[in-house]
Amino acid sequence: MKILIISRTSEEKRRQFQTRQMQKLGLEFEFLDAFEARDLSVEDCQKAANTWPSPTLREDIACFTSHRIAWKLITERNERTLILEDDAVLSESFADAIRSIEARSDDWDCVYDLEFAPRPHILAKSPVWTDGIYRATRVFQNRVGTAGYVIGPRAAAKMLEDTKTYALIDAYFWHRAWLKAYQIEPTPVIQMQFLDGSADKAPFVRKSIDRAFSPQSKLRKNLMRIGLEGIKTRNLIRGWFGGEKRALRMDRASFPPDPARSAD
Repeated sequence: MKILIISRTSEEKRRQFQTRQMQKLGLEFEFLDAFEARDLSVEDCQKAANTWPSPTLREDIACFTSHRIAWKLITERNERTLILEDDAVLSESFADAIRSIEARSDDWDCVYDLEFAPRPHILAKSPVWTDGIYRATRVFQNRVGTAGYVIGPRAAAKMLEDTKTYALIDAYFWHRAWLKAYQIEPTPVIQMQFLDGSADKAPFVRKSIDRAFSPQSKLRKNLMRIGLEGIKTRNLIRGWFGGEKRALRMDRASFPPDPARSAD
């Protein structure tokens, strides 16, 4: 399977870490240069903020744009691809999970989330498939994070159509009505910040080089918020029938002891 790692060109230590990690696992990959937040003007940021109800950071827009660049490349190459962010740490059996996904003939709208996130998810009570080690379970709500996922060209093209205006990438991505999202467990990907016990702290605290931008129209903000709440309600209804709210399963022992130090 093709592997794209979204990474800023200035993050040389992270690139070195990812190169060593991939070599150890025997995987081929390529870096995709991330869009730089510093290249956004104040006007760009405000325009983006006007299309999302929550406060928007410059880095949010850059992340959104970087993933769109990846989707465009996937559609052009017409290849199912694993997208990783450069702070993704992989388990020792990560390659086995990828091979299991690659061996399947899934529908075009299936996307696999491989990432651990320290928040409960609403998942189906039974997996749709298992290879004896890993299993894939349908996700209904609380899907957060885009540090590691597998997406095909038709789904990537559909995502491009759906994201012509800015949206907070993970909150928007995992809640498309047409998307069939499946969680791989035990999760073979985790962000570096959550391997040191910080999963017990407030997750996803976002830092910025700039102030947060908000929609200029309060009416539009409220209407967008109502729309998002409608999506949450739809997913909750789906989860009521055959779903359960729980934490994701992961095997801490399958990850390196101190990846943060090896990335420094």
